[in-house]
This record gives sequence, structure tokens and C-alpha cells, in this order.
Amino acid sequence: MAEKKKTTLNEVLKREKFQKLAKKEQEKSKSVIVVRPDPPAPVKKEDGPGSKIYKTMDESMSDLRFYFLEGEYRERVAELFNANEAQFDRLGITPRRFLDFARESFDRFKQLQKKMPLEPMSKKAWDYMERSLSELIGKLNDRFNK
Repeated sequence: MAEKKKTTLNEVLKREKFQKLAKKEQEKSKSVIVVRPDPPAPVKKEDGPGSKIYKTMDESMSDLRFYFLEGEYRERVAELFNANEAQFDRLGITPRRFLDFARESFDRFKQLQKKMPLEPMSKKAWDYMERSLSELIGKLNDRFNK
């Protein structure tokens, strides 16, 4: 008969550690595909004023960092960009860069309010983001339009 081998605490801890690492590697190797249902026919302005921001939003929807662009806030961000599009053209700010500014502002709000990383956009968050972007636009105009 096989003798029962005494195991030490270190051996048990090492074995559990390796099991956890193997499990994490398996989870990483599995590719998780996030499927989002298509939004209900958003209003698109094709080849007219303001079409650049909608095209950029459509391209960035596959990026999880821009999840807050779903719903009513998508239109609000587009309106904010379109209202200042002439200034952005003069300053050389692309629609993608504007969306990055919006995302950074929303991330700052979440950090200040200690919100979860994928917390949905709220009225309070929108107010903060809109105020932050308006201040940014004002400061850029003051700095570069002398």
C-alpha cells in the first residue's frame, strides 16, 4: 500500500497559488466578446454639419471606454461639439480628441464621487462633464485666440 505522505503548509500554499495562476491564465485565454444590442436608430446627420462627431462616435462605440455615449447623452455630447465645431477646427481639435476630453472629464467625476468604473452616466455626471468641457473650451480660446 502507498504510504500517506505528510504535506507541509508551504507545499499546500504553493499548490493553491499555482492553481489560482492556472485558473487566471485560462480566464485570460478565453476571449470574451461583448455584444451590445444596436441602439434604436439614432439620428445621424450624413454629410452635413455635425456629421464628423457622429461618425467618430460610431467608430468609438466598439471601445468600452466610451460606454457613456449610449442613450440621450450621445446626442448631448454631439450638440456640445457641434455648437463649438468652428472653434475646434481653428484650434485643431478633432472629434476623437473631443471625445477623449469628455471621457477624461467623466472619469474624473467618477473618481471624485467614488463611483464604480462602469457606472452609467447620470444627470449630475452630465452637469459636471458639460461644465468641465465648457471651461476647457473657454480656456483654450483665451490661450490661443489672442
